[in-house]
Amino acid sequence: MSPRFSIPAEEAAGPYVLGLDVGSGGSRAAIYDASGREVGRRHHKVEHVFTSAPDGTSTIDADQIVDELTVAIGAVLGGFAEPVAAIGVDTFASSLVVVDAAGEPLTPCITYADTRCRQQSAALRTELGEETLAELHDATGARMHSSYLAPRLRWLRETEPDVFSRAARFMALGEFVAHRMLGTPVLGTAAAAWGGMLERRTGAYEPRLLEAAGIDAEKLGAPTDPAEGPSLAGTPLAARFPQLAGARWVPVIGDGLAANIGIGATGEDAWGISTATSGAIRVLLDTDVPRLPTGLWAYRVDARRTLVGSAMSDCGRALDFARTTFGVPDELFAGPGIEELLTAAPSADTPLVVPFLSGERGTKWRDGARAIYAGVSAATTPEELLRGSIEGLALSFLRIADQLQEIGGAPRRIALSGGMTGFVPSWLQILADALDAPVEHVDVSRSTMRGSALLALEQVPGTDAAPAPVLRLVEPVAGRADHYRERLTRFEALADLA
Repeated sequence: MSPRFSIPAEEAAGPYVLGLDVGSGGSRAAIYDASGREVGRRHHKVEHVFTSAPDGTSTIDADQIVDELTVAIGAVLGGFAEPVAAIGVDTFASSLVVVDAAGEPLTPCITYADTRCRQQSAALRTELGEETLAELHDATGARMHSSYLAPRLRWLRETEPDVFSRAARFMALGEFVAHRMLGTPVLGTAAAAWGGMLERRTGAYEPRLLEAAGIDAEKLGAPTDPAEGPSLAGTPLAARFPQLAGARWVPVIGDGLAANIGIGATGEDAWGISTATSGAIRVLLDTDVPRLPTGLWAYRVDARRTLVGSAMSDCGRALDFARTTFGVPDELFAGPGIEELLTAAPSADTPLVVPFLSGERGTKWRDGARAIYAGVSAATTPEELLRGSIEGLALSFLRIADQLQEIGGAPRRIALSGGMTGFVPSWLQILADALDAPVEHVDVSRSTMRGSALLALEQVPGTDAAPAPVLRLVEPVAGRADHYRERLTRFEALADLA
């Protein structure tokens, strides 16, 4: 299938960049021209799955990712004679690969979804105390949570002491990819920040978290801003693919930042919303955030920019759970029924759902929270449970949006993308009604990879990226916001019980 935002190869114009993207479902590569459009059909994906286990394990072999990206790069560069000016890279955030003194991995890549360190996360919260935790949240922009690096390193030290003692470096996945492809590890500032240990104002690692994790800063990569990436000249990657000999490697960023850039949500008055398996709202700021609301994170991008927002573990997953668990008929999604269900006026009889199937991140970051379905009776239908689940997602976004408005007020623009919305676009009416604001559905296939490519284009003079196309604009229906405000009050009370 052709990408939804591409340009025919014969119409494309350089300089060209290469976008690399590592997500939960696969590794991808694509060539983009100076306008930020994919060139023809020069895109390739190698699928993968995480290894998971009931104890919370979620891993993937790091060298497998390197091999997948190498295959994808070869596929898109095959028969392409033009030089590539830069390479942008994004991966899923909060990853860890432990590497020995010879540069060989001692562990697989531990992914963001690995929760084996949840006990260490709880122990650190107790040890540090509320006052210190609040100071650390303001300093790093991150909460003490199992998805971050400090409790993960503490877990490794306690459960795998031999591996911990042999570790020469603790790398993020994208840093390890550079280590293999370039011969030297390169860690992007944004990827370092997503580990939760980087001071958001100075770009240095936080000493109290280093002490808590039991490591020295030298065992973590030096944060590198996007403009400071190395040349590929003389690297193994350039030797294999001559088109890359003059390219610059833009240090890895997290997929959340890439998603915002990819859909054009880059100003302080533009929010970007992602609706995939998980969900998030983010805003890319050029100004300091003197006081960070407790439910938000803030990740340093470079000396000038900070990404602020929050996330929820269950977005598309909550939709899939409702479909399969409650027996929602498949034919509902094949015809007009789903639009009628989700665009209808809200009802007090709809079940109130707190969709924390995988715990809570934004806004209170409670690892042990679980989903609640309230107001359910013997007469409740599968369709009503589906509607309640979708409303629960909208309320989850609303509680994050309220805290974002504490920083910069109401946004001028809300842009949204993601596979869940592509599958059920009519849910946007509920979201727009809950937020009481228009929502733009941006039609860009794999917006994260486009975001990494656009960041690469930022480093290349003479480029001007085309704006991402908007598929539809959904306006809120007057009067419905009050209903969702009342529901949010009850939602918060239930969430405290979850």
